[in-house]
Amino acid sequence: MVALLAACGSTGVPPTGSPTTSPSTSSSTSGPTTTGAALPPCGVVVSPEVVVTAQPEPCTVTTHVGATIHIVLDPGFRWTTPTSDSSVVGVVNVQRQSSGRLDADLRAAGVGQATVSATGSVLCPPGQPCPALARLWALHITVGATSSLTIAVTQADSGHSYELRKGDGLVVQLSGPSSYTWNDPASSDQAVLQRTSGSTGAIASATFVALAIGQSEVTATDTPNCYPECLAPSRLFQVTVSVVN
Repeated sequence: MVALLAACGSTGVPPTGSPTTSPSTSSSTSGPTTTGAALPPCGVVVSPEVVVTAQPEPCTVTTHVGATIHIVLDPGFRWTTPTSDSSVVGVVNVQRQSSGRLDADLRAAGVGQATVSATGSVLCPPGQPCPALARLWALHITVGATSSLTIAVTQADSGHSYELRKGDGLVVQLSGPSSYTWNDPASSDQAVLQRTSGSTGAIASATFVALAIGQSEVTATDTPNCYPECLAPSRLFQVTVSVVN
């Protein structure tokens, strides 16, 4: 029976006898090395150009056009070549080691989003029984413009309008009395302004990235916890975002 485990970088239990730290990097392997150290979280080598926004399984990162993300996938597995589901991110410089470790570079070529994924099957010594175990590694990537701008708004900015360029970001931070609960701030047009994270509660927040030319309304409602038994009014947050080229 084949078990499919969603995995991100070094997440999951390695097969018996496989290393839990990366081996020495051969001279043919491109990109940063992780010799003698544990594999990086999510398989993403830390870089000033890359920000990990969610982990684990699967992980999410943000970067900008022109940046390179170096990934390292666990030894002990036979990995397929990582593939991207969008031309926004390309996979280059794939290197494999006899231990099963795979190194590759992900090049951010345009503004937008992409998911890069690979599957690995257990790498067993010749002549030994081998469990039918497979792993799935996936990385969600949001690519912004080279000189992206991020605007932060609160409930005090409700009713205002903002102009963003493709790749720019919007951060919504809402607060209020503990007797009220905000729902998730939402975009009226995900193709224009896509939400990348969100939370609810007396304090709620959300992040958005501008993807395409157009207009979107960002809204949230602060509802009294006693509703519908009580008649206290709800509060509405709304801002208009226009995305230009």
